Amino acid sequence: MKTLLCLESQEVRLVGIWGPAGIGKTTIARALYNQFHENFKLSIFMENVSESYGGTNLDSYGLKLGLQQRFLSKLLDQHGLRIHHLGAIKERLKNQKVLAVLDDVDNIEQLQALAKETQWFGNKSRIIVTTRNKQLLISHNISHVYKVPFPSREEALAIFCQHAFRECYPSDDFKDIAIEFATLAGHLPLGLRVLGSFMRGKSKEEWEVSLPTLKTRLTGEIEKLLKVGYEGLHKDDKALFLHIACLFNGHHETYVKQMVVANSDLDVSFGLKVLADRSLIQIYVDGKVVMHSLLRQLGREVVREQSVDEPGKRQFLMSAREICGVLSNNTGTDSVLGMSVDMCDLNEDFYINEKAFENMRNLLYIRIYRSNDANPNKMKLPDDGLSYLPQLRLLQWDAYPHMFLPSRFRTECLVELSMSHSKLKTLWGDNAQPLRNLKNMNLSNSPNLESFPNLLEATKLERLDLSWCESLVELPSSIQNLHKLSLLEMSCCTSLEILPTNINLASLSRLHFRNCLRLKTFPEISTNLNYLKIKGTAITEVPPSVKSWRRIEEICMESTEVRILMNLPYILDTLCLRGNTKLVAIANYLIRLRRLRMIDISFCVSLVYLPKLPYSVRYLTAFNCESLQRLHGPFRNPSIRLKFTNCLKLDHNAQEMIHQSVFDVVILPGGQVPAYFTHRYNGNSGFYHFTFDGSVSFYSFKVCLVLAAGTRFESCHTSFYTSFRGDPIKKYYTYMLNQPQLKVDHICMFECVLSPDYDGPPYLGTRPSTTKLFKFDFNCNYGCKVLECGVLFLEARKSLIAAKRAESSSTCPRPAKRSKAQV
Repeated sequence: MKTLLCLESQEVRLVGIWGPAGIGKTTIARALYNQFHENFKLSIFMENVSESYGGTNLDSYGLKLGLQQRFLSKLLDQHGLRIHHLGAIKERLKNQKVLAVLDDVDNIEQLQALAKETQWFGNKSRIIVTTRNKQLLISHNISHVYKVPFPSREEALAIFCQHAFRECYPSDDFKDIAIEFATLAGHLPLGLRVLGSFMRGKSKEEWEVSLPTLKTRLTGEIEKLLKVGYEGLHKDDKALFLHIACLFNGHHETYVKQMVVANSDLDVSFGLKVLADRSLIQIYVDGKVVMHSLLRQLGREVVREQSVDEPGKRQFLMSAREICGVLSNNTGTDSVLGMSVDMCDLNEDFYINEKAFENMRNLLYIRIYRSNDANPNKMKLPDDGLSYLPQLRLLQWDAYPHMFLPSRFRTECLVELSMSHSKLKTLWGDNAQPLRNLKNMNLSNSPNLESFPNLLEATKLERLDLSWCESLVELPSSIQNLHKLSLLEMSCCTSLEILPTNINLASLSRLHFRNCLRLKTFPEISTNLNYLKIKGTAITEVPPSVKSWRRIEEICMESTEVRILMNLPYILDTLCLRGNTKLVAIANYLIRLRRLRMIDISFCVSLVYLPKLPYSVRYLTAFNCESLQRLHGPFRNPSIRLKFTNCLKLDHNAQEMIHQSVFDVVILPGGQVPAYFTHRYNGNSGFYHFTFDGSVSFYSFKVCLVLAAGTRFESCHTSFYTSFRGDPIKKYYTYMLNQPQLKVDHICMFECVLSPDYDGPPYLGTRPSTTKLFKFDFNCNYGCKVLECGVLFLEARKSLIAAKRAESSSTCPRPAKRSKAQV
């Protein structure tokens, strides 16, 4: 695969991974992604492409548009991104180096939507496609294809033994029967893993008893093979398996524990461990629970077989057609535990029987969602349709059609209530409801919601999303009882004006008021925040009380109405002041923020002076600060990255101070390489012969580039050669992402550190004199032109320091004195 990817090539390359289900295509693709994604500016692992395409009444254009939208939203990390034409990928990514894995593609139109042409992506991009259909790759002219082979007999046995014995080889007692089991699995890696996990820990006699039965049941079919793992489970673990297969695949393990009814959380935790040990699920480091698509199909087939002809007698309803039949004909029974349907799968409006839920007294989960927000609500629900559900734990009903929930709606068992894009004006009036189990509530994008729901008894609520509720005016003081609330999302509540005072929510860590245009009051509802976002509000000042906040790490107050910034928390890590056009002064108090690591003052067009920063700051971004003239310095942190792009009024003292500073990398307006760079060249490269005596050595050199106006600088690749031929002995990468276009010529300075084992001056001291050739190439991406370059050699440090810094990921360590070789 590394050969097929050919990462050194400048071309955009599409690479296919082809093989049957369960062979390991996704595993290989994920391993490649994990190994290489940090080398790309943008990267995405897009899982189960086939599942996110089709199943709706949209035409081909609409399906492709939805797929592109999902792709770009995840790749660019822009939740809620909307696109309006199929040229969006090319428009946004044609200059970007992208790594994209498109997993489980089964339709040529999916490729046409996501990677129709190589010109859609920037140079050196790599698109990896996994599929079971070789013809699909041929049709899309993908010539670089890896066919995943079945493992050899020895490899299959090793895979099986790793899961059955936790070793690569069986003991002599188990050798023959282990070979039979590996053969029984058809050498399919997924089957080997499932079957090996199933037999782990069993005695030799149990293996011998199981083998004949497995041979008669499987008949070589993978579905039957997978069922072996399921049938070996305890009944409680079987129930958990079906819950995940039908409803909770891809969710966090904590969420699964909250939702699945069991004797205790410990039972569910134990069950998850059992399923993971038997390779029926995977639990990732981040807690995400994932079941293989074949195993999900197995689980749904098990549920279907519970009552083939009468869906209303099954535990879970998954088919849109069958759910419509049950709800319209009132054929549901108390066997039904949950239902999940995508309204986009409905071809026409569907009217639910007014007593459809009356006989489903054990119904725990309702998930009625829209995979495409533009699709209208096609499920017509009677006003009192949800009045018969005493045990309901999950209610997700996107675009809920009524202004209120039924007066007899039962809330005491609810764990999650999600009604985004609804027509709700209020939930249940002013009366408090028994919400003692409620953990998550999402009423986002409900523009008619006028009153905040009464949550007096929701003392376990952890997440509350009211974003885009454009009619909400007030956040009431009743939220003071939400002691477990960790996230309050109220972005884009454009009518919000009133916040409570004199309350302090103990667990609130993330608070979002982005684009609450009428909000003028700084939110003081918790001193325990980690992250606060008040971007786009009408807030004019930050109160002194924030200085006592003890957990806050990041404040985003972009584009506010603040004129003078006087108060900030002492322990702040990240401060974003971007776009505060009225900001004229920042208090000298900034120096007291000893943990401050990042500060962004870009587009603060009225700011004239930047006070002294604490030594801890590593990132200072000041794009287009049109009035900025004076700085307090110099800077002394060798790791700091200084970005003064388009700060055209920086005075002479400020520029001199920057040149005298210690930094990692800096960019600022300037038209020529400073005189102290003793080797200067026109263009982007230079070479020369150097004569060293025994006292001369260096391990690093400082670089200065003059960048042409009208271009955008984001990265520079520095190559260092010691001969005319061959590969460079050092490749060095300097990144400065998200840079604006340069209005005038700029200079960029950084330092390159060489490994102490290169064939250079430190090892030439035994000779009287040595002549050496050095050559440098500086190549900038995205059309940025280098007008002039300069190099300054720096003296060697102590070997230990040099070695450590050569291994460091920091691009530009502390500058040193000029070497004698400069003479």
